[in-house]
Amino acid sequence: MSHEATNWAIKQKGLPPAAKIVLWHLCDRYNPDFGCFPSQDALARDCEISRATLNRHLDALEERGLVAREARRDERTRKQLSTRYRLGFEADFEPAEGAKPCREMRHGNEAETVSQNAQKPCLKNDDSRVSNCDTNPVREPVREPVIERERASEREEGQEDDTPTVSREAWARRFRKAHAEWPTYADDSPEQTEKAWFALSEEDRNSAVEHMQAYLHHIKNDLKRKAICRFSIYLKEKRWERLPEKARSAAGGVQLAAPFGKSWGALRLSVLMGEPDGVPPRLTAVEERLCADGKYDRDELMRGKWARCGWPKVNMMQDDAMHRHKGRKVDAVAERLGADFVQVPVGSAGWKAWQALHEERGWPWFEGDLGRVEWVYFPASPDAPDSYASPLEAVRAAMARFETEHAALTQKDAAE
Repeated sequence: MSHEATNWAIKQKGLPPAAKIVLWHLCDRYNPDFGCFPSQDALARDCEISRATLNRHLDALEERGLVAREARRDERTRKQLSTRYRLGFEADFEPAEGAKPCREMRHGNEAETVSQNAQKPCLKNDDSRVSNCDTNPVREPVREPVIERERASEREEGQEDDTPTVSREAWARRFRKAHAEWPTYADDSPEQTEKAWFALSEEDRNSAVEHMQAYLHHIKNDLKRKAICRFSIYLKEKRWERLPEKARSAAGGVQLAAPFGKSWGALRLSVLMGEPDGVPPRLTAVEERLCADGKYDRDELMRGKWARCGWPKVNMMQDDAMHRHKGRKVDAVAERLGADFVQVPVGSAGWKAWQALHEERGWPWFEGDLGRVEWVYFPASPDAPDSYASPLEAVRAAMARFETEHAALTQKDAAE
């Protein structure tokens, strides 16, 4: 990975969102010493698109002079190797002027196949290595959803609020993940279901996912029904809103919370508010010597160790969410506590303020790259964030309110 390459990709303007994602993933795989050599299968998996769609975007990037493709082969076996992608920021970059991509090889030239091996058919096409775009199972919507048009008109009229929104690509990825878990997935129309998804507000999309397992549990176990409605019907009719209060927690009193969502965030903070339950950390002999020599601060070193091993449940939650997109089961208390959580964009001033609060309290933070995650839910402050002296003060107020509400709800449940 090269930060220079990815920063260059982000600065490119005027590209369709999907093409920019392809460019970013190319740059993410760029090595300053060796270059960029991802296979088409690997690049398509990174971008979560088919190879046919990938190649259409590569064609567009090459036509704009941002990428040049270079065919490679093994000199001894003449076997085709993965294409080298030359990127526009490289010093020796030369755009492919007027080149027409070869139909079979898609290398940006008219050269014949460099491999003597038989072609490997792609999907349902017998001869072509690339699937027919007309049979591409992943299609970009041709219409802008009503909710997006309304938001655009509000921006023109100056009515748009400052609430951060998630990119359409991120919502599309979340839709595909949720839809794949629905029982009628194989028979559903992807286009109609995705249209119903984007017709919802962002808040309703979050609610649809968070209550999905509770709804299925209610239909199968409480109502004893074998037939499940299509996912598009569940979305259009907002069927999660009809769930009885007792059924809002599925599978024996719990509900599956989506990673980084409202209920997930409420559960995480609830655990952090308790006493650390991990194995007490110890300094190694080397660390003890370095502290004695004044090279390390003992208290600071111990705080870091406590953050890494003091809350194993939180560390596991974060690891599952970041690397496996796995949520957690939560109870009704966490669901109620998370109802007023708000989106905090990764890298924003609010995000850094929450990180500072975690460091103050010795809590574990999100280590490493969050990948495609653009925001995480945290408690909202009692007043407008800009009414506080600093973002950190706003975050402290938000946490104080959360602690008060958590104590009230847990005491109420204990009394009942």
